Amino acid sequence: MSNDVCGYIEPILSQNKIDKLTKFMKHSKLGIQKISKNELYNYPVSLIPNDNIFSFLIGDVHGYPNATYLIDYEQYAPNTDIGFPADPKERLDILINTLIDLIKITDASRMVVSMTESNQIETIKKIKFSEMRDIIHADFELYQAPPDTIYEIIC
Repeated sequence: MSNDVCGYIEPILSQNKIDKLTKFMKHSKLGIQKISKNELYNYPVSLIPNDNIFSFLIGDVHGYPNATYLIDYEQYAPNTDIGFPADPKERLDILINTLIDLIKITDASRMVVSMTESNQIETIKKIKFSEMRDIIHADFELYQAPPDTIYEIIC
């Protein structure tokens, strides 16, 4: 099974913001890549963006499309070398911090992002930017796995 993180940022980005975002993506330790809206699998029609919106996928590393370790929510032995902390909460914080950076770099008014196992969407939550860390952590803690949720984050 694959763990997936994908979504998009609104509004349409200026060239200056695209340039800043491209630089951030290039230097990020995570594999952030631009995708088409057609790669937002199992999103309801009401949440599919228009073609001019920046859609993204976040993987564990550059060139790898899945967030296998990033969101699996497994506790690993301290000496296990997965390229991330052994603690799932710390790995989730890496992802959340990256999402926060994406929002700040682009001055987003809204980010829609899904965190799923095998692209299965079970829930859609509309949340405020200020509460995203607490809500996402609570969902992962509840399910002890990716929550199969789309988060509509209002900034």
